[in-house]
Amino acid sequence: MNLDLRGSTPDQIRGYLESLGGTVRPDGTVAGPDWTATLEAGEHRAFGAVWPRVVVTFSGDPQSVARVVSGLRLRAMRGGG
Repeated sequence: MNLDLRGSTPDQIRGYLESLGGTVRPDGTVAGPDWTATLEAGEHRAFGAVWPRVVVTFSGDPQSVARVVSGLRLRAMRGGG
């Protein structure tokens, strides 16, 4: 499963994943009970602005992944105006 998060940096996403029970590995992936997340940093360009973008690829037990994805979506939510 992939999750495309715009407006957050890889360090922020790693912190959110740690708060959900993950541990950052030396290779930059984050692993938790029955799940692993790989982060790919990038940029999102819109309306003449550039924002950070992180694509998170999850693998592992489907129920564990679903729980972590749900928690990560809540933590990474950005309000608009």
